[in-house]
Amino acid sequence: MRLKTLLLGGLFLFAATLTQAQSGGKVLKGKLDLKALTSDSAYAWFYTGVNKYQPNESMLNYIKANRDKFNVVALIGTWDAQSRDLFPKLYKVMVLAGSPETQMLIFGADEKLDTGAPQEYKLKRVPTFIIQKEGKEIGRISGDINESVEAEISRILLKNDNSDKNKGND
Repeated sequence: MRLKTLLLGGLFLFAATLTQAQSGGKVLKGKLDLKALTSDSAYAWFYTGVNKYQPNESMLNYIKANRDKFNVVALIGTWDAQSRDLFPKLYKVMVLAGSPETQMLIFGADEKLDTGAPQEYKLKRVPTFIIQKEGKEIGRISGDINESVEAEISRILLKNDNSDKNKGND
Protein backbone atom coordinates (compact mmCIF):
# COMPACT_ATOMS: atom_id res chain seq x y z
CA MET A 1 0.00 0.00 0.00
CA ARG A 2 2.77 2.39 0.94
CA LEU A 3 4.59 1.59 -2.32
CA LYS A 4 1.46 2.38 -4.35
CA THR A 5 1.09 5.72 -2.57
CA LEU A 6 4.74 6.51 -3.18
CA LEU A 7 4.50 5.55 -6.87
CA LEU A 8 1.29 7.54 -7.31
CA GLY A 9 2.86 10.59 -5.67
CA GLY A 10 5.93 10.24 -7.90
CA LEU A 11 3.71 10.00 -10.96
CA PHE A 12 1.89 13.22 -10.04
CA LEU A 13 5.20 15.00 -9.45
CA PHE A 14 6.52 13.79 -12.81
CA ALA A 15 3.33 14.91 -14.58
CA ALA A 16 3.50 18.36 -12.99
CA THR A 17 7.16 18.73 -13.98
CA LEU A 18 6.40 17.59 -17.54
CA THR A 19 3.48 20.03 -17.83
CA GLN A 20 5.64 22.90 -16.61
CA ALA A 21 8.40 21.99 -19.09
CA GLN A 22 5.91 21.81 -21.97
CA SER A 23 4.44 25.22 -21.15
CA GLY A 24 7.83 26.88 -21.16
CA GLY A 25 8.14 26.64 -17.40
CA LYS A 26 8.47 30.40 -16.93
CA VAL A 27 5.68 32.75 -16.06
CA LEU A 28 6.27 36.39 -16.96
CA LYS A 29 4.35 38.85 -14.83
CA GLY A 30 4.04 42.62 -15.10
CA LYS A 31 4.85 44.97 -17.93
CA LEU A 32 6.64 43.10 -20.72
CA ASP A 33 8.89 44.14 -23.52
CA LEU A 34 9.27 41.91 -26.52
CA LYS A 35 12.94 41.26 -25.78
CA ALA A 36 11.82 39.06 -22.89
CA LEU A 37 9.84 36.87 -25.31
CA THR A 38 12.32 36.87 -28.18
CA SER A 39 15.56 36.36 -26.27
CA ASP A 40 14.63 33.26 -24.22
CA SER A 41 14.21 29.81 -25.76
CA ALA A 42 11.49 29.06 -23.19
CA TYR A 43 9.25 31.29 -25.33
CA ALA A 44 9.95 29.67 -28.70
CA TRP A 45 6.16 29.52 -29.13
CA PHE A 46 6.17 33.29 -29.71
CA TYR A 47 8.73 33.24 -32.53
CA THR A 48 7.13 30.17 -34.12
CA GLY A 49 3.62 31.64 -33.90
CA VAL A 50 4.65 34.95 -35.48
CA ASN A 51 6.41 33.22 -38.36
CA LYS A 52 3.60 30.73 -39.07
CA TYR A 53 0.68 33.17 -39.08
CA GLN A 54 -0.63 34.60 -42.35
CA PRO A 55 -3.22 37.32 -41.68
CA ASN A 56 -6.13 38.14 -43.98
CA GLU A 57 -4.92 40.87 -46.37
CA SER A 58 -8.16 42.85 -46.61
CA MET A 59 -8.55 43.01 -42.83
CA LEU A 60 -4.88 43.90 -42.51
CA ASN A 61 -5.29 46.74 -45.01
CA TYR A 62 -8.21 48.14 -43.01
CA ILE A 63 -6.10 48.07 -39.85
CA LYS A 64 -3.21 49.74 -41.72
CA ALA A 65 -5.52 52.53 -42.87
CA ASN A 66 -6.65 53.11 -39.27
CA ARG A 67 -3.42 52.42 -37.40
CA ASP A 68 -3.15 55.95 -36.02
CA LYS A 69 -6.60 55.75 -34.44
CA PHE A 70 -6.00 53.07 -31.80
CA ASN A 71 -3.68 51.41 -29.30
CA VAL A 72 -3.70 47.88 -27.89
CA VAL A 73 -3.20 46.69 -24.33
CA ALA A 74 -2.40 42.97 -24.37
CA LEU A 75 -2.87 41.00 -21.15
CA ILE A 76 -1.40 37.54 -21.64
CA GLY A 77 -0.34 34.47 -19.70
CA THR A 78 2.92 32.94 -20.93
CA TRP A 79 1.68 29.73 -19.30
CA ASP A 80 -1.67 29.80 -21.13
CA ALA A 81 -2.19 27.89 -24.40
CA GLN A 82 -4.69 30.42 -25.79
CA SER A 83 -2.31 33.32 -25.08
CA ARG A 84 0.51 31.42 -26.78
CA ASP A 85 -1.74 30.97 -29.80
CA LEU A 86 -3.33 34.43 -30.11
CA PHE A 87 -0.64 36.85 -28.92
CA PRO A 88 1.87 36.02 -31.71
CA LYS A 89 -0.95 36.54 -34.21
CA LEU A 90 -1.81 39.92 -32.70
CA TYR A 91 1.84 40.95 -32.78
CA LYS A 92 2.24 39.95 -36.44
CA VAL A 93 -0.91 41.86 -37.41
CA MET A 94 0.34 44.96 -35.63
CA VAL A 95 3.78 44.74 -37.24
CA LEU A 96 2.42 44.14 -40.76
CA ALA A 97 -0.03 46.99 -40.30
CA GLY A 98 2.96 49.24 -39.71
CA SER A 99 2.01 49.96 -36.12
CA PRO A 100 5.02 50.84 -34.04
CA GLU A 101 5.68 48.91 -30.85
CA THR A 102 4.73 52.03 -28.95
CA GLN A 103 1.10 51.32 -29.88
CA MET A 104 1.16 48.09 -27.87
CA LEU A 105 1.36 47.79 -24.11
CA ILE A 106 1.91 44.21 -22.94
CA PHE A 107 1.38 42.77 -19.47
CA GLY A 108 2.10 39.21 -18.38
CA ALA A 109 -0.29 37.58 -15.92
CA ASP A 110 0.40 34.78 -13.49
CA GLU A 111 -1.99 31.86 -12.94
CA LYS A 112 -3.98 33.99 -10.47
CA LEU A 113 -4.42 36.63 -13.23
CA ASP A 114 -2.26 39.13 -11.38
CA THR A 115 -0.51 41.40 -13.89
CA GLY A 116 0.49 44.43 -11.90
CA ALA A 117 -1.46 46.38 -14.55
CA PRO A 118 -3.88 49.17 -13.64
CA GLN A 119 -7.17 47.88 -12.20
CA GLU A 120 -9.11 49.70 -14.93
CA TYR A 121 -8.27 46.85 -17.33
CA LYS A 122 -10.52 44.48 -15.34
CA LEU A 123 -8.81 41.26 -16.38
CA LYS A 124 -11.07 38.23 -16.08
CA ARG A 125 -9.27 35.82 -18.41
CA VAL A 126 -6.22 35.58 -20.59
CA PRO A 127 -5.59 36.51 -23.26
CA THR A 128 -7.40 39.84 -23.29
CA PHE A 129 -6.60 42.46 -25.93
CA ILE A 130 -8.07 45.87 -25.15
CA ILE A 131 -8.47 48.20 -28.13
CA GLN A 132 -8.26 51.83 -27.08
CA LYS A 133 -8.85 55.14 -28.77
CA GLU A 134 -7.43 58.23 -27.08
CA GLY A 135 -6.87 56.21 -23.90
CA LYS A 136 -10.47 54.94 -23.68
CA GLU A 137 -11.54 51.37 -24.31
CA ILE A 138 -13.57 50.94 -27.50
CA GLY A 139 -13.57 47.14 -27.48
CA ARG A 140 -11.86 44.03 -26.27
CA ILE A 141 -10.96 40.61 -27.52
CA SER A 142 -10.97 38.07 -24.73
CA GLY A 143 -10.42 34.35 -24.96
CA ASP A 144 -12.05 32.66 -27.92
CA ILE A 145 -12.36 34.58 -31.17
CA ASN A 146 -14.89 34.02 -33.92
CA GLU A 147 -12.77 34.50 -37.03
CA SER A 148 -9.28 35.93 -36.61
CA VAL A 149 -7.44 38.54 -34.56
CA GLU A 150 -7.40 40.96 -37.48
CA ALA A 151 -11.12 40.43 -38.14
CA GLU A 152 -11.93 41.17 -34.49
CA ILE A 153 -9.80 44.34 -34.48
CA SER A 154 -11.34 45.47 -37.77
CA ARG A 155 -14.85 44.86 -36.42
CA ILE A 156 -14.12 46.94 -33.31
CA LEU A 157 -12.59 49.78 -35.35
CA LEU A 158 -15.46 49.77 -37.86
CA LYS A 159 -18.09 49.78 -35.10
CA ASN A 160 -16.32 52.70 -33.40
CA ASP A 161 -15.96 54.57 -36.70
CA ASN A 162 -19.67 54.14 -37.44
CA SER A 163 -20.51 55.30 -33.91
CA ASP A 164 -18.37 58.43 -34.39
CA LYS A 165 -20.09 59.16 -37.73
CA ASN A 166 -23.54 58.79 -36.16
CA LYS A 167 -22.58 61.24 -33.39
CA GLY A 168 -21.65 63.74 -36.08
CA ASN A 169 -25.10 63.44 -37.67
CA ASP A 170 -26.94 64.38 -34.47
